[in-house]
Amino acid sequence: MITRLAHICLQVKDIQRTVAFYRDGLGFPLVFTFKKAGAFKGAYFALGGQSFIEVFEVDEPVGITHFCLETDDIDAFIAAATAKGISCTPKSLGGDHTWQTWLRDPDGHAFEIHQYTDSSMQFHGGECEITW
Repeated sequence: MITRLAHICLQVKDIQRTVAFYRDGLGFPLVFTFKKAGAFKGAYFALGGQSFIEVFEVDEPVGITHFCLETDDIDAFIAAATAKGISCTPKSLGGDHTWQTWLRDPDGHAFEIHQYTDSSMQFHGGECEITW
């Protein structure tokens, strides 16, 4: 059901400096960006294949916030996890046009399971407005 590690999400202090490092320094293609109230707040970098690094500028402490696993059938994943007593959030379509559900491991680490759609920004690029 899980096909790969899809992305790692980082919180960063300076989005411009982060873009310069990953895109300009390391050569990772910038696939799409995140904006909040019109301000540039995040970026999604391709690592090759369907693996990515997602970054968001924050005022709080920086670090790895979550990891994301890709599934080819999110409904089946949610049903199987729920049947084993594992809580998942309801399936929702993210701003990047990708299906997602969230859960926590026994130590409280949040992680995402997602399933790409034909409209997923990971394949088409663009600008994603964040609402949180």
